Amino acid sequence: MTKLTRAAQLLPALTLALLGAVNAQTGTQRQMTPEMQARMKAMQPVLDLAQTVRLLPDLEKNKATALTKAQAGQLLPILTAIQKASSVQPNDAKKYLTQIEDRILTDRQLTALDSLMLKAEQEREARRTQGSQGGGQAQRVPGLPGGLGGVLGGQGQRPGGAGQAPAGQSGQGGQPGTFNPFKQGRAAGQLGAYIKVLQKK
Repeated sequence: MTKLTRAAQLLPALTLALLGAVNAQTGTQRQMTPEMQARMKAMQPVLDLAQTVRLLPDLEKNKATALTKAQAGQLLPILTAIQKASSVQPNDAKKYLTQIEDRILTDRQLTALDSLMLKAEQEREARRTQGSQGGGQAQRVPGLPGGLGGVLGGQGQRPGGAGQAPAGQSGQGGQPGTFNPFKQGRAAGQLGAYIKVLQKK
């Protein structure tokens, strides 16, 4: 399955999640403004990378999709670079994604990732619905600019983040490429743990 086909299949679910989360935060049914749409478009490569990396550890739960020693060797330099970066630029995110999806992971592993993503999306939608009924607040994606933190939230699952945004990594003035979603908090701990798993292969 090509990246274009996978993106086309996943786009409707993500679009609904974006609009739903914005509505949940504002309490209205308004559409995203052009500025919000531009920010989201610019940030998309970083979010795509974050959602992929956050679900990679789940591949280890099944022997059929677990990474081989050779794959781990190819992936480790990328994950280490992400871990050490003070910020992740959209162009770098695109490069990392291309390497992971086209050169490292197999078709079976990519299909498994897509299934995990859709499952997580369904769970987030269910939580969002419950939250809106109970007056709950949507969660934030660390560092997402423009105050759209709840757009892809979801307890650290692809493609969201967990908890509140780290200080200095979000807000109305944020710009694409000025944050690293794996620099602080739960996501940083998960990435560090996954790197250790790969190093033991």
